Amino acid sequence: MAKQYDVLLRLLLLGDSGVGKTCLLCRFTDNECHSSHISTIGVDFKMKTLKIDGIKVRVQIWDTAGQERYQTITKQYYRRAQGFILVYDITSSRSFQHIVKWASDVDEPSTSFPQ
Repeated sequence: MAKQYDVLLRLLLLGDSGVGKTCLLCRFTDNECHSSHISTIGVDFKMKTLKIDGIKVRVQIWDTAGQERYQTITKQYYRRAQGFILVYDITSSRSFQHIVKWASDVDEPSTSFPQ
């Protein structure tokens, strides 16, 4: 089976629980907006293929659980990611303040990109 894309880009959505990571993902990939909210357990992903300057780019976006109990699971996905989207709730200063923690988790030596 031939590849249906030229470039694969793996992105990871990070942020506190309930900030809208899953809703953002569903809106981007499926153009859907769900009013009900079910917390992500562990990690989930969706894909979308975009055509940019004649190049087919498959974007694989991983949706991580924001609860602290899943941190060890989600950190395993940091290495394989080529980019991170840090998400916070604009009505929650606490979730915005936690962005520093999420960014520092990505910068930890155990999760840094291969050289």
